[in-house]
Amino acid sequence: MEWYANCWESREWRFNHLYWIERKDLPPCRFRLNWAQQDFLRNIWYRNNILKARQLGFSTLVSLYILDGLLFKNNWKAGINDKTLVDAQEKLGKIRFAYECLASPPANGEDWIIDPSDRENIAKFSRELHAAANAKFISNRADFAGRNSVRISCNIRGGTLQFLHISEFGAVAAANPGKARGILRGSINAVSADGIVVMESTHEGGPAGENYRLIREAMDNCGKKKLNNLEFRFFFYTWWRHPDYKIDSPLPLVLSREQTDYFADLQKNHGITLTDAQKRWYCAQWATQGVGVFQEYPSIPEEAWRAKVEGAIYAAILTDLRTEGRLNCTFEADDEHPLYVSWDIGMSDNTSLWLMQPGADGRFYLLDCHSTNNQPLSHYISVVRSWEAVHGQSIFKHFLPHDAAKRDPQLKSYADHLMAQGINPVILPRTNDLWLDIELTRRFLRHCVFHARCAESTKVNGIEAPSGLASLESYRTAPTGSNGVVHEMPVHDSFSHAADSFRYMAVASDRGLIGRTGAPSIPHYKKPKLEYRKPFIGRRGI
Repeated sequence: MEWYANCWESREWRFNHLYWIERKDLPPCRFRLNWAQQDFLRNIWYRNNILKARQLGFSTLVSLYILDGLLFKNNWKAGINDKTLVDAQEKLGKIRFAYECLASPPANGEDWIIDPSDRENIAKFSRELHAAANAKFISNRADFAGRNSVRISCNIRGGTLQFLHISEFGAVAAANPGKARGILRGSINAVSADGIVVMESTHEGGPAGENYRLIREAMDNCGKKKLNNLEFRFFFYTWWRHPDYKIDSPLPLVLSREQTDYFADLQKNHGITLTDAQKRWYCAQWATQGVGVFQEYPSIPEEAWRAKVEGAIYAAILTDLRTEGRLNCTFEADDEHPLYVSWDIGMSDNTSLWLMQPGADGRFYLLDCHSTNNQPLSHYISVVRSWEAVHGQSIFKHFLPHDAAKRDPQLKSYADHLMAQGINPVILPRTNDLWLDIELTRRFLRHCVFHARCAESTKVNGIEAPSGLASLESYRTAPTGSNGVVHEMPVHDSFSHAADSFRYMAVASDRGLIGRTGAPSIPHYKKPKLEYRKPFIGRRGI
């Protein structure tokens, strides 16, 4: 019989006919693939990275994929790696429920299969399948016949797996970078070269961290004609492809200026045309979640790292600047005002430089930002010289933190090394109150305009550092601990270096060190006066 052959030969047919799932606030139902699940199942690779909107059912899909392997393969080992053990146990529970329903479908279940003979044939086969599997479930694993098994953990290590599900890696990477690196080194390395890894997550933590790096690498692989088994294939499932994400209404659609500009940009720059019903639905999410909507329901992949970071210190001001069109702008430096550079220095850490010019209108124009890691001083000198060449004048002043005056074993300070290269730095005093300086920075920030270059990350020797704007947006306080402990100091991470460098510029301004006259322009150099333009909103999602 055709249906019986399909049970053995077609995984997609089995997904649409054999398995039952639980639903929140609704009776159980016979599972049926939605558009996103079907696309993934048809295109699954050895290594898979899924960036997605919420509520598309990928946790359910992957749980059923594991059950299907446990039922139809031999000597097949699977693992589930989740952000908490409770979350992992919930996925094991999905597997157990679907397995037990093979023997006895739920009495109140909704079944889309209408033909009585098909139902009976499928039920008979399901009961045989259930009995042959002889599954035994315990708290953190399940064992099936044929030496098949699945185990769950927050960081699976040891053994060899043929399938690994890594769920919500974005949340893990944002909250605990060390744990995220452990998962990459331990759990993924446990999967055989011809095994399958499925990473599915919304993204958290802005444009940095292990999840961001993995997504970007998977996105870069989209341009390759053929991937090897260990290279990740990128999947992106956006909210606007979901047929249920819409609100029909006879009332006219009313949008704010920001929403109007947002939808116009999607259409102009990304070819995404939305109906009024879709726009109503998205605006409802926007009203509830604010900029978090970009994380939960991204329209394009790059929006996922634009979302506001929890505890972000400057995010509210930057949101205002974005609304006013003062981020991602295009303008030229002029030759009537001096250029300034602020430094955050590190030996084994990132070093970050901001380039700024005050304007005649009282605003501060941020022309560029450069951050990188483990580079010699000569690298940053070359960056400064390139800025001088591009903008046609020497840097008037360089602002450095107090530790630039510390001397090394050769009795030379960082400032001494700079002066040997023809740079005369201004050493700022050690701050007595970091939060007072942060407040000064907030005031300074309200008068700033950022060039589009400040939204570009820096990549040196294959290592990428977050952009200056991303660093300011993601500079944050540590979340409150599980025992209620409040952390007073900002988090020291890949974002903090450029944020500290920017703070030094603000402190220098507050101390009157940024003036209106400076070094003369290089002869024969002439550029247009500073011109403020509305920003171009491109694929960076800024």
